[in-house]
Amino acid sequence: MNLLNNNNVWQAGNLPDGFSFSDGVLSGNPSARGVYDVPVTVSNSLGSSTKNIRIIAKYSDDVTILQNGSALETIRLPALIASIQDGTAQSKYNCTNTQILINITHPINGSVVLDVPLNFCSFRTVALQDSSTKTGLILQFAHALWKGLAPFSTNNFNRWKYSQLRKWLNSSGADWFTSSYTADTLTAHEGCYTDAEAVGFMSCLPPALAEALVPVKLITQAFFDDNNEDNSIDDPDYINGYDADVTYDKVFVPSLSEMAVSAGSNENFPDDGVEGAAWDYYSALSGGANIAQDLEGNACSITTRSSVINGTTQVIYVNGSLQPFTSGSYSTEASPAPAFVLA
Repeated sequence: MNLLNNNNVWQAGNLPDGFSFSDGVLSGNPSARGVYDVPVTVSNSLGSSTKNIRIIAKYSDDVTILQNGSALETIRLPALIASIQDGTAQSKYNCTNTQILINITHPINGSVVLDVPLNFCSFRTVALQDSSTKTGLILQFAHALWKGLAPFSTNNFNRWKYSQLRKWLNSSGADWFTSSYTADTLTAHEGCYTDAEAVGFMSCLPPALAEALVPVKLITQAFFDDNNEDNSIDDPDYINGYDADVTYDKVFVPSLSEMAVSAGSNENFPDDGVEGAAWDYYSALSGGANIAQDLEGNACSITTRSSVINGTTQVIYVNGSLQPFTSGSYSTEASPAPAFVLA
């Protein structure tokens, strides 16, 4: 049927509030969330044809709370933040096996990635840089989206405080990399540095989310080795009998202990007491299986911020069986799992 002539008559039904249809053009913004099947009919002297157009209407800052795969609620991000701040979210949601879905910009190709899952881990009281405290919700991204990005260490130096990964996670804008000490230079890592990646992790977050992140105090074992020290770096703090670094990061990589992974008695792994207590979410999981899964639920390896005690390029990653292993400056088998506190 040839409908391409100047006498076409267009009609559309079941339009959501806020939409209009004129001369074959559908326009407007819906006034409410919903899924709308809109039948569009075009007719002329030769006949007519009808097709359905599906419109999925939601706010750009919508987040969906899921538990065991079922949606508990869709809520706008500012409302979620308010419910955390006034304490109602703590009693409203059960953290175990609960996720939040949000939309973000992919750090490599710049495309908008819809419904990215975040683990809804636990509520946590964190120490801020001004010595005050704040209670917020720990969120952790699914791992596969960030696989193969900025390396953990720079020039044979594996301390989280000075790592390229930490800089990238906590930066936005084109110039995410700044030198921390004399040997600190940005080097290619498996050819992964692209213009799109150079913007830094926080550039990929929805603005309402980035503005709500709380700086968290992290204590990470430095495993200091005077033979590897760069003269421009001060000695780390001495905490609980260990050399340690103290940082305040809006975005960070969890440690072994925070993910409830036991390092055993191997001297190359950090003492759990220095790097933080296990999160409630991971403690509640049966066997912690959700710690090392990719977006499709397959077992994968994840990088931790825990470094190896010998002070070289080695860092620690956790495999799909929740066993910790050491690697070079950055594990090609593992991906970082960025975390932050929303309050």
